[in-house]
Amino acid sequence: MKLFSAKNITYSINENKLFHNLSFSVNASECLHIKGGNGSGKSTLLRIILGMTSPSKGLVESCNQDLDISYLGHKNAIKNYLTPRENLDLIFNNIELKNAFEWVQKFGLSHVQDELTANLSFGQQKKLALIRVLAKSSELIVLDEPFVGLDHAAADQLNNFLNTKLLQGVGLILTSHINPMIDCKVLELGRNNAEIN
Repeated sequence: MKLFSAKNITYSINENKLFHNLSFSVNASECLHIKGGNGSGKSTLLRIILGMTSPSKGLVESCNQDLDISYLGHKNAIKNYLTPRENLDLIFNNIELKNAFEWVQKFGLSHVQDELTANLSFGQQKKLALIRVLAKSSELIVLDEPFVGLDHAAADQLNNFLNTKLLQGVGLILTSHINPMIDCKVLELGRNNAEIN
């Protein structure tokens, strides 16, 4: 089942085309890995897919207007003045909260769940941010550089989680300089063109 499609997407900054005429789609149980160098437009393309930024030209169509999407950008979107426990209490309902604290344990964060988030290491903060996505039920998961800052054990856990979600029919879009251990089709952004493999 197709989740959404992008047709002839172009995005320009001051007359300079960041990318142009991109057409692709994402189906249930399918992963799209967006690759490219710094400044190639990976994060911008994610924001266009999510409707947060408008393309200069082209159209993004969701096949379901009520498509349930979980998104984590390259910023962690957690509140540093709260503890991890308080952050999670703020985000999740009671049912999801149980799942969230299971991830706290899996990621080895139990001993810091009552510390100020500002005092956690970069990797610990990244794990906490990822729990925002991992503990939710969604039809499409969108992640911007999810593996940055993770140790090998946490990266393996994330890969296993994403592979399981794909088997369950969830769609996945991610940008990453680190190749995920997931079967993905690849959209390579370049200075003058883009290719889908």
